[in-house]
Amino acid sequence: MKNGIFAATAASIISSLWNVTYYEASALTTNHHFHSSDPTTRNLPVSEVGLDNNGDSNGNVGNVKNAGDNGVESRRGALSRFSIFTTAAAASSLLTSTTIPQPAWGAPILTPQDADNYGARLERYRREKPPKVLRPTMNQDFAVLLMRSSYNAMDQIDCVAMDQFQKDFFFIRSAEYLPYVNALGPGLVQQGNLTNPYYFDFISFAQYATIYREVSCEPRLVFEEEQGVFVGDDLPQKFVTTIVRRDPSLKDNSLLPKKHNELVGIAILDKLDELFGSTSSAIPKLGTRPDPDMVLRALRQLVNLFLINGFAFGGRASLVKEGNGRMAVSPSSGAEFEIRFNAPATLWSGKALQLRKANPMNDFILKCARVLLSRSGYSIKSSSVKYSINEEITAFTIK
Repeated sequence: MKNGIFAATAASIISSLWNVTYYEASALTTNHHFHSSDPTTRNLPVSEVGLDNNGDSNGNVGNVKNAGDNGVESRRGALSRFSIFTTAAAASSLLTSTTIPQPAWGAPILTPQDADNYGARLERYRREKPPKVLRPTMNQDFAVLLMRSSYNAMDQIDCVAMDQFQKDFFFIRSAEYLPYVNALGPGLVQQGNLTNPYYFDFISFAQYATIYREVSCEPRLVFEEEQGVFVGDDLPQKFVTTIVRRDPSLKDNSLLPKKHNELVGIAILDKLDELFGSTSSAIPKLGTRPDPDMVLRALRQLVNLFLINGFAFGGRASLVKEGNGRMAVSPSSGAEFEIRFNAPATLWSGKALQLRKANPMNDFILKCARVLLSRSGYSIKSSSVKYSINEEITAFTIK
């Protein structure tokens, strides 16, 4: 009886999220390209993912295979090419193994019951309802960049098997989706469409709730991971079990959130530099230990690039407090800066993750600012992210 109930529950989840799985997998696995020929245009063209006027994907997902790997794909490549089978197949595999105890590599494997238990429901009750704030449509490629960089960073820090991460992510978002949609009402959330700010707000929350779970639940240094074997198009996916060992430099689990923040910031900044570095919209080069005015100019342009890609309706960076003095060796040390976004795409999810005390969070602008400053010889001494009715306010002091 227990197995029958579990099977029915999982089958219903797979059916209800079929469309979301297909669209997201297609978006996150296609080789997207921003179009930077006119970097000052707000509504940049969509990518080769093949979106029609309604933002639906045509599902053309490229194959991934590394040369010289004897047919075994990288973890990221194998998991990314699942397309429609990424989460649906992962969840359905649980249907055939409900009576066999599964080894807990890292955090215990999540179940639908865990994702929707009393604690989860109590947290939903305590959360603020998602705001019905008008927000711009996000650029498809930029939305994918934020999601993909966060996923890839998890793969790089090796704290959980990525096949388990996919399962946990699936169950968390399936438990959270209907309460979120019902709170907003019909018509606002476009299921599976990453350019829709209401949907992006939700899926970013689900992704970072999963990331927080994996890095905080005693992650293992060594674990098993199912890695895909390239078998050609239109054939069932095959897997091999591989032992994964975490980099010894990340042996201390408390370093994982910081490393994840760094990797996400690097990925976003490098992509923006690749796309806009040779244009008039490039982020200014800071050199070594620049003065506060130069830092402010770079931060303002970083904010502008977020706005160009539809992350928020408006935003600004400001210098709140001067540093040690412009003639000092490190003139910006001690300087305080503030970045404000009006109606950002992470307005609700940021608050919800803070309620969960999640670390890391989806504070993308802070991740980028941290890396930008580290490349100029500074670091962030202290920081905070606060939310008002329709604003995200990021403040930090550098040293």
